[in-house]
Amino acid sequence: MTGVPLMVVMKKLARRHTEGRLERATVLVVDAIAEGPVHAERPSFRDRLTARWHPRRLDHALAGGVPPEANTALALRAQELTELERRQSIAGAIRQVIREAREGVPISPGRIRPDSRRVAAASEQLRALADTLAEPGPVAATGVAQAWILLTDGTGPLYNPYSRTSLRAGAARAARELRPWPV
Repeated sequence: MTGVPLMVVMKKLARRHTEGRLERATVLVVDAIAEGPVHAERPSFRDRLTARWHPRRLDHALAGGVPPEANTALALRAQELTELERRQSIAGAIRQVIREAREGVPISPGRIRPDSRRVAAASEQLRALADTLAEPGPVAATGVAQAWILLTDGTGPLYNPYSRTSLRAGAARAARELRPWPV
């Protein structure tokens, strides 16, 4: 075993008496090397509103590498992004972009179309990203946020043929950031 303290994390509801009222809290249980249990509060109403009203700002922070633990709103957004159902939805949308670029779907009014040449050139990286997103198991919020921004940013490399960012590099980076630990 290495010299790094092992932290076992488990959710447990605890009751705490604060100012005359009982409150529910989440307790993270750690090993004996630590001073005791780490206590995390329930998200405040303000944090929940921030996560709901400013997802774009939070997505860019997560995609840039800000850890979800930095604040509660980021943690809430990271939790939402990394849920398997959301990841599978993003993966399905990426696969649809690849399919539409290959089949040459007609232009719909009011819809920004992905750049088919860029999609064709990056189809291998996009497929790998979609496959990694759809797999069950833990993923890093950074990679999911990067994939989501890649898919939804109308000025990004997926839609803008003049973007300085490469779609191939963006998809490969997002796939790599999904699993930043060795597999």
